[in-house]
Amino acid sequence: MAERSELTSLDRGLRVLAFIQDRGQAEVSDVMAGLGLPSSSAYRYVRLLKQAGFLAEVDGMLQPSRRLADRSADRSEHLVDLARPVLIGLRRDSGLNVALTVRVHAAALCLDARYSGSGSVAFRPGQILALYAGASATPLLATAPEPVIRQVLQGKLPRFTAATPDAGTLRRELAVIRRQGFHVSRGWLTPGMSAIGVPVLVAGSCLCALSMVGRDRDLAEPAEPIELLRAAAADIVSQLPSSVSTVWTPPDDEVRHGG
Repeated sequence: MAERSELTSLDRGLRVLAFIQDRGQAEVSDVMAGLGLPSSSAYRYVRLLKQAGFLAEVDGMLQPSRRLADRSADRSEHLVDLARPVLIGLRRDSGLNVALTVRVHAAALCLDARYSGSGSVAFRPGQILALYAGASATPLLATAPEPVIRQVLQGKLPRFTAATPDAGTLRRELAVIRRQGFHVSRGWLTPGMSAIGVPVLVAGSCLCALSMVGRDRDLAEPAEPIELLRAAAADIVSQLPSSVSTVWTPPDDEVRHGG
């Protein structure tokens, strides 16, 4: 009986995990309604999955963690290694904080960052944040598949600051990013801090994003930082191996392409 009970509990936990992974993100209430679980059971399974590192919580939304996103254990490390000298050069040339981010389902994951001491920086390696959390993340959202964009825009968009946009403003900003190839956000995530980000595009798909973060006054004139970021993005692309999927492929792209 004890073994059967353990298997039943494991099965329910796996159903919770699959439910969230299939949707990209969900609230505990969604899990309760979708699987018919009482609140005590749903919260218990979610807590255990978070403790085990399979789920992350971003602004009240449960999302698959990096542990589930890395279909190949070497991929994120490969991209980090390839981009490391580029980030070091960006920090040296700009004197600002710089970050390398990728999209994981409907969230942004910081793979690497280099700090100059120019104000506080929300992104730390391994940290998962909302996909609309300023210009370190928005280039990833702007170039994401339409179902991901729709999921983010139709979901809850908690405001980090008074400048954090609502869904309508965010959709317009995403169109601007796609048109101009970069984004400048001011105070979206932290008051008094600005960010400039560019997508790193390969064959029309976004591999990752590069960004600079600093105090508003440090990025008051964005023209030069934008050119530095674009040059850095081109440098990364020029060093890519023939099989980009060995570097990094967002999990939902793998599913769509049969990877």
